[in-house]
Amino acid sequence: MKIKNIELHNFGSYSGHNCFNFESSKPEERVVVIGGKNGAGKTTLFTAIQVCFYGNYAFGFKTASKRYLREIYKLINNQVRIDENESAYIEIGFQQVDNADLFDYVIRRTWCWPQNEIHETLAVWKNGHKLEEDELLAFQNYLIHLIPPDMLKLYFFDGEKIADYFFDNKEVNIRDALMILSGNDTFDILHDQVKRVLKNSENSQISVAHEYLVSKAENEEYGQQVLNLQQEIETIQDTIDELATEIEHRKKEYSAHGDVTVEEWTELHNQLKDEEDKRERLNWQRKAFATDFLPFSMIPELVGQVLPQIQAEKEHQTYRTLKNSLEKDEFGIVLENAVRSMGSRHIKRDSHDLLLVISDYLLDEKWENFESLFGLSHDEEGQIQSVISRINAFDSNVFSRLQNRINTSLEKSKKIRAQLQFTSIDNAESFRNTLSILEDELRIAVLKKEHAQEMLEFKQTDLEHKESNLRSLKKLFEGQLKAHSVSAVSGKVLLLLEELQDTLYSNLIQQVESDLNKKFTQLIRKENFFSQIYIDNSFSVHILRNENINITDLISLFKTGSSSIASSILGEAALSALQERYKAYSIVELQKSLSTETAEQLLLPIEINKDQLSSGEKQIFVMALYWAMMKQSKNDLPFIIDTPFARIDTEHRSNITEYFFKSLTGQLLILSTDEELSNNHLEAMSGQISHVYMLEYGQDKCTHIHDNQYFEV
Repeated sequence: MKIKNIELHNFGSYSGHNCFNFESSKPEERVVVIGGKNGAGKTTLFTAIQVCFYGNYAFGFKTASKRYLREIYKLINNQVRIDENESAYIEIGFQQVDNADLFDYVIRRTWCWPQNEIHETLAVWKNGHKLEEDELLAFQNYLIHLIPPDMLKLYFFDGEKIADYFFDNKEVNIRDALMILSGNDTFDILHDQVKRVLKNSENSQISVAHEYLVSKAENEEYGQQVLNLQQEIETIQDTIDELATEIEHRKKEYSAHGDVTVEEWTELHNQLKDEEDKRERLNWQRKAFATDFLPFSMIPELVGQVLPQIQAEKEHQTYRTLKNSLEKDEFGIVLENAVRSMGSRHIKRDSHDLLLVISDYLLDEKWENFESLFGLSHDEEGQIQSVISRINAFDSNVFSRLQNRINTSLEKSKKIRAQLQFTSIDNAESFRNTLSILEDELRIAVLKKEHAQEMLEFKQTDLEHKESNLRSLKKLFEGQLKAHSVSAVSGKVLLLLEELQDTLYSNLIQQVESDLNKKFTQLIRKENFFSQIYIDNSFSVHILRNENINITDLISLFKTGSSSIASSILGEAALSALQERYKAYSIVELQKSLSTETAEQLLLPIEINKDQLSSGEKQIFVMALYWAMMKQSKNDLPFIIDTPFARIDTEHRSNITEYFFKSLTGQLLILSTDEELSNNHLEAMSGQISHVYMLEYGQDKCTHIHDNQYFEV
């Protein structure tokens, strides 16, 4: 798909008709850059594209319900929403290749709101032919097939939010996204259908199949429970560490300063000084207002006469200028020539009479004895008018408001002084109470952790029995599949699909893993940031870094006897490396092997906690993962990226431009502020850029589009 043009009419801040043209005769020119400061209209354009293509699905609604239409009504331009005869629409023209044939489509969503009740109309043209009602439904299904609604976030890439897509329920998102992108979600659908056939069958063989499926579901559920307990233990451990740190901090603080910290004591004094400074500023403002405006408020009649006097002086000046012009000899000659041309025989007399008539008409004798009071220049007149405007606009209530603020500040200072007076840094009793509460919380947290660890070990033992039972049921199931029946065939297909899925997942993970390691290395500027990134069979992504670990620390860790604790601290990869090195597969065996180790340290692949990465590192990791996943896409679809450098520091932006934007395939629309995509980045992509637009939010509260413009350096 390639977007050719976008039109917005009365949508958001786009008042009236607005158009973007993205057409280009060069295939390599696939990038469109749209710049604009915050609030200029980029996000509105980003939303408009989604709404035009997907309507209610763009907001997560399954139908075009009233809730959806209310959301649309909020997006209609404020200036036209009050007119019931107005309308708004979004129109997108695009090209799509189907079965080697090129088709031109135009899709338009229109809204009107008679009697403030909004209505939506969808119209689609294919190669200039408007689709009928039944064809329109097929087209909507066609679009949903191209980009399923659940996948919108991958193609409509919001730099501020894309990390959440991968860090929230990330295993499900990554797996489902890869299945759809690679076109292998069909296997999941087929697997579910075969399971449904087996569940619905009533013969004895299907009973075994049913037990097998139930057992498998229980195993998956127990596996999730084990994972949840591991995460709960990690959370409790974080709480224990925080409480222990807090207790130690309190003890040190009391030893040095008592139960009230120096910082708190200083903060109270700072607050008191701030209030005194505030009152000083407010008193200064009050004096300034009194000096500037109070004298004038005492003589309002005289102030009111100033502007009329200035106007009268201007009119008098006009009178004098006109009179001088009429009295000049040159004007007399002009009149004589005029009278002569009319054939007059008494030229002097007639021209003199004509001058008197003109003077009587143009000159008002009331100005003859007028005397100027000010005699101002043009600049002085402007200054006087500005001063009088400020005097007229001055609100005398400002004095009472300033006094109220001063009184409020005085009351606050009073409370602070009282707090300082009655606060003692030698209050040992308060310190002991606080310390007792923290220690009680610590004991409770330790008990919770011990209980969770006991539950974890119980669940892990139970899970091993269930896995053993599942293997037995699977063998029994395979044995009964010898009968020739629909259910037997379905069972064989089910087992075949599971094996096929394992192979498929393995190949897919290897491809994504390879691309992810390559891309992350290109994007990150830190050397030796990681050793390897790998994806496990549940589609969880792990970052490993080789680190030297003291043997004594490992022995101390294994004294707990818990493999789950060791795994949570070191990571599965490091634990597996130790087991493989010493051919020891239990914690007790590992402890014995390590006790005889002569080396002081071992180099192990320690897992990096992704939640502890900086915001910029998270964003780079997500963009690398995103790029690796999108390489599996079977459809040539456009990417619309808003806020491309969210959380990315300056030194990494060149890498992102070179190895991310330039390497994405298909059309690319980038919406950027002046603090993100610079002219240097545009220069790096110049061979791929077809159009550049600049959005500006004007004083008329509307977005204006400037073609072939971008921020000045």
